[in-house]
Amino acid sequence: MDREAQIRKQQGERLKAARLAAGYRSGREAALSNGWPESTYRAHETGSRTMGQDDADRYARRFRAAGARVTARDILFGASDETDHPEQSPHLVPVMGRVGAGATIEPEFDQVPPDGLFEVKLPFPVPDEMIGLEIEGDSMLPVYRAGDVIVVWREQRRGTEDFLGELAAVRTEDGRRFLKTIMRGSQRGLYRLESFNARPVEDVAIAWVGEIHVIVPARQVRHIDRAVRSPVTRRQRVREREMLGTKRMV
Repeated sequence: MDREAQIRKQQGERLKAARLAAGYRSGREAALSNGWPESTYRAHETGSRTMGQDDADRYARRFRAAGARVTARDILFGASDETDHPEQSPHLVPVMGRVGAGATIEPEFDQVPPDGLFEVKLPFPVPDEMIGLEIEGDSMLPVYRAGDVIVVWREQRRGTEDFLGELAAVRTEDGRRFLKTIMRGSQRGLYRLESFNARPVEDVAIAWVGEIHVIVPARQVRHIDRAVRSPVTRRQRVREREMLGTKRMV
C-alpha cells in the first residue's frame, strides 16, 4: 500500500469512529440521515476516495451535532496529543442496567451488582460521564436489537421538552425504563413514548432522559471480566443505580 492510500485508509478509520460515536450504525444510515451522497460517504470511510477539508468539516459538524466530540482536524490528521481533548480518554464503560425496547424494565426486578452488570470496551475515546444500558425487547427493530448496548450521558443535559421527537433512554416517575421516541402527551408534563413497531406508552411522567452517545451492536459487545475493570468509586456506582432505579443484586 502506497503512502497516499495508507493516509486515506487511516482517515476513513477515524471517520468511522466518529460516525459510531455519533450513534450511526452504518455509513448508509449516516449518509441518508444527513443528505450526503451515500457512494461518496462510503468511499471516504473505506479510504477509496480522497477526503478534502470541506468534506471533513461537513462530517465533523453533523457528528458533533449528534453528540460526538470530533473536529475536522481529528478526522484528517488525528489528535496531535492527549491534551487536545483532556476530557476524553479511552476507557471501559459500565453497563448499569437494562432498558426496554418492547420489554418493560421494572425496577424491582432489575437486579444489578454494585459495580454494574458488565463493562464494554469502546475502540474510541468517550467522555467519562457515560454509562451503558443493555437493550431488552424487539419493539425498536430493525435499528436496535436485544443485546445491543446504548452508551448514554449519566446526567440529563437538557430539559425534557428539548428531547421531543428524539430517541432516548427514559426512566419514568414510577421507575420503568424504556428506549423510545419522546413525544408530547395529552397534557402538560406528560409524554407519549413511541416505538418503531409497537403500541406507544401513553401519558407518562419522565424522571430522567439518557441522551444517546453511541450504540454498540450485540455482536460487538465484549463482556469485560471484573478483574480487569477500570477503577471506580463505590459511591459513584451507588449514585448510578439510584438514578436508574435498579436494585443491588443479593
